[in-house]
Amino acid sequence: MSETVQERVRSRGGAAFAEEERQGMMLAAKVRTIALALVLLWQAIDSPEAGPSYYFALLEIFAFVLLGGLQYIAAYSRLGGRSIQYVFVTLDGLFLAVVFSLGSPFSDISWPPAISMNSARFLYFLMFLMQASFSFRPFLVVWCGISIAIARIGMWVWFLSLPGSYSNLDLPEQTVEAWLDGGTDLNFLFLGYAATELLVVVILSAGFAIVVARSRRLVSSLLSTERNRASLARYFSPNVVDQLSSSGVGLSTGKHQKVAVLFADIIGFTKLCEKATADEVIELHRGYHDRLGKAVFRNSGTLDKYIGDGLMATFRTPNPNPHDPENALNSAYEMLEALDEWNTERALSGDDPIRVGIGLHWGAVVAGDIGNERRLEYSVIGDTVNIASRIEHLSRQLNTRLVVSDDLVCAIKQHNPNANLDPLIDAGLQKIRGRASEVKVWKYSK
Repeated sequence: MSETVQERVRSRGGAAFAEEERQGMMLAAKVRTIALALVLLWQAIDSPEAGPSYYFALLEIFAFVLLGGLQYIAAYSRLGGRSIQYVFVTLDGLFLAVVFSLGSPFSDISWPPAISMNSARFLYFLMFLMQASFSFRPFLVVWCGISIAIARIGMWVWFLSLPGSYSNLDLPEQTVEAWLDGGTDLNFLFLGYAATELLVVVILSAGFAIVVARSRRLVSSLLSTERNRASLARYFSPNVVDQLSSSGVGLSTGKHQKVAVLFADIIGFTKLCEKATADEVIELHRGYHDRLGKAVFRNSGTLDKYIGDGLMATFRTPNPNPHDPENALNSAYEMLEALDEWNTERALSGDDPIRVGIGLHWGAVVAGDIGNERRLEYSVIGDTVNIASRIEHLSRQLNTRLVVSDDLVCAIKQHNPNANLDPLIDAGLQKIRGRASEVKVWKYSK
């Protein structure tokens, strides 16, 4: 089954998020390295250890820095996919738990459980939670919290299994006084601290995961909005794009309506380009389409399509306006003015002038998304479109740059009797190809 447009959009969105996740993991690895470097520096200044035990402590921190480097390399080179990050997060938590639990084999000091399980050391675990939040993946944040909880529980179980260690559950009396008395013994572990630490991990993990998920939804919404605006901007003027984006009006449903249709085409384009290079032809197209497209958008028109050296535009799509017929005519006027200015520039460069034929017609069409699931295009179809195209071809026969149907002129007069129709003169009834009846038109007199 062929892939639908929606599936392709979702696929591209997923790929974009995957890339952002990768960049996030690279950034997280950098932040982690900086943070651990600061810890390494502080350990070098503040550590009570000496000799081999001191250097072993520094080596442990340096090992974490190397582990962060491996995470950066894995993200940078896309090794292991997403699953490798879950492995790294698990290793971080377990490695730190082992370091805190076993201590240095070179140390002559055997740190009692109350010191080894100091809550200040627990704060180092939270650095990994911060790192996971950079990933833009809420499930990785949750897994990081689970890994920290498992590692910390493992530490509590380990120390309570040592000879001489005991907790508040082992006291004969469960009173505050008994807890305080036990607190003076460095082999005593108060499980209330363990519950507090786990609660902190759960709350922070959930909070970070929610923030990351919310950020993803926000970014996804913004990307979707910008994609829609970019798609609409291909066809509609900026003010119409703003209206459609804010209202959420759909364009897929076809509807019958009256519109003004404009066709513009370069006259003698083949001869104009017969000695030009490919780059010069492309540059000519760009300059021509840019000037005419701007005239369409300035007058709230819809750019239906570019057709080689021509274009088709409509006015009154998708949002009708009483001034659309007049806007269509004003757009044609502006096109001719823009081309006159361009021809003046081309003359200074020794280039041949651009001659254009423009046709305008007003009538009923069907407007909506046309195509299939692999390619959709907002357009209009109907007899009005065919007549507008034939009227544009009359510009050669009538030796003028602009031909306007009487239907459009009447529509303009109906809404604005004072509209600027002076440049137009009555060209009478004209025979157009494909129609038995003649069509009354007006032609541009300048």
